[in-house]
Parts: sequence; C-alpha cells; structure tokens
Amino acid sequence: MDCENVFKCLFNAGKREIEIYKILLKGSKRVDEICKIVGKDRSTVQRILNKLVKCKIVRREKRIIKNGGGYYFIYKAVPPDKLKKWLEECIEGWQKEMKEALKNLEEFIIS
Repeated sequence: MDCENVFKCLFNAGKREIEIYKILLKGSKRVDEICKIVGKDRSTVQRILNKLVKCKIVRREKRIIKNGGGYYFIYKAVPPDKLKKWLEECIEGWQKEMKEALKNLEEFIIS
C-alpha cells in the first residue's frame, strides 16, 4: 500500500483532496486563491476544504477584515510530520481496539 492509498483509506480522500493539501503545505491560502490554482469553482473547493478540515488534516482560521468589517477564512495544512505522528497514534489505537474485540470472536460467532 502506498501513501495515496493510505489517504484514500483513512480519509476517503482522492486526488483533488491530496492536491489541495499539497498546495496548502506551501503556505496558507484563501478559498479564492486555491480556486485559481486548481481551476475549480468555489463550491467544489469549499466542499473539499470542509472535508479536509473535518478530517483534521487542514485547519481553518478566521481573519477579520480591517476598515470595513466582515471576515474571511485562511486554510493551513497540518505539517506532514505532525500528520504522520497523529496517524500512527490513531492506527496503533485502532489496532489495539481490534485485537481486544477479537478476543470475543468465538462467543460472537457461536451465539
């Protein structure tokens, strides 16, 4: 299994999600900036960003517009080293839970 498959498996992330994550690794961006880079409409990019934020591999920060009010969001990728550490911890926890659950497999199947 390669890293692309890991992203697909753990985050249900395809090529577009990975592309946007990689773009954000180069620096924080607003939605409109990402749209220009990837050549996709705003709703598509926002849907992908919301998915990445929900998966906790991208963070969203609110910024206030000076002299006029309002706000906008900046998106930042979680650095690969932190992402890797977090994923390793998640996988280890999942593995431990699965091993514990398998202790009762015979009872589950027989009953």
